[in-house]
Amino acid sequence: MSLFRRLTDVVNANLHALLDKSEEPEKLLRLMIEEMEEVQVEMRSQAARLIAEEKQLERQQSALERQVAEWGAKAELALTKGREDLARAALAEKLAEQERLKALADERVRLGEMQAQLRSDSERLAAKLAEAREKQNVLTLREQTAHSRLRARAQLDSRRMHELLSRFDGFQGRVEQLEAQLEASSWGQNPSLAAQFRELELSDEIERELARLKGQREPARS
Repeated sequence: MSLFRRLTDVVNANLHALLDKSEEPEKLLRLMIEEMEEVQVEMRSQAARLIAEEKQLERQQSALERQVAEWGAKAELALTKGREDLARAALAEKLAEQERLKALADERVRLGEMQAQLRSDSERLAAKLAEAREKQNVLTLREQTAHSRLRARAQLDSRRMHELLSRFDGFQGRVEQLEAQLEASSWGQNPSLAAQFRELELSDEIERELARLKGQREPARS
């Protein structure tokens, strides 16, 4: 794929549309940034070649200009010496060098246009690359925020579970205390009528605490 085609593809790419359609936007964006960076390296390399070629043409142009001047001077010298034939030959060489000089000037114009286009494309690519990197930063921040929220929610759920377990342990301790009181009330004596009624009352209280405990455990299951 040519540099121009690759440049056109990456510059004309609609980042938002592509990322919205992608199942893995972070991965796609990373690949696009890598592609842009590769194209940017190629463009810099091509710019260096154009600059080197322009300097070479500039040296050639200077040399041709000197030759044109030299052939003109030789034609004048030949005329002063009465050698019109040599003057004609010198002028022919001068005209030939001028033609080459004109072609060289046209080539420098073409190189200048290529450099201007490459500079414009480089600026467009740099802007697109900055847009992609900014988008990548946004996606990274969103991902970090999502992870932070998940961790905070997990910590909250863990704290709520710890509170429920603590309350459960407290209720269980109260029930065990009531059971111990019931058991201790019958030690060393035959149960009197009042003790038997007290045992019934304690049994009812135990049942109420158990029912209450079950009610507290329902939200934890849901």
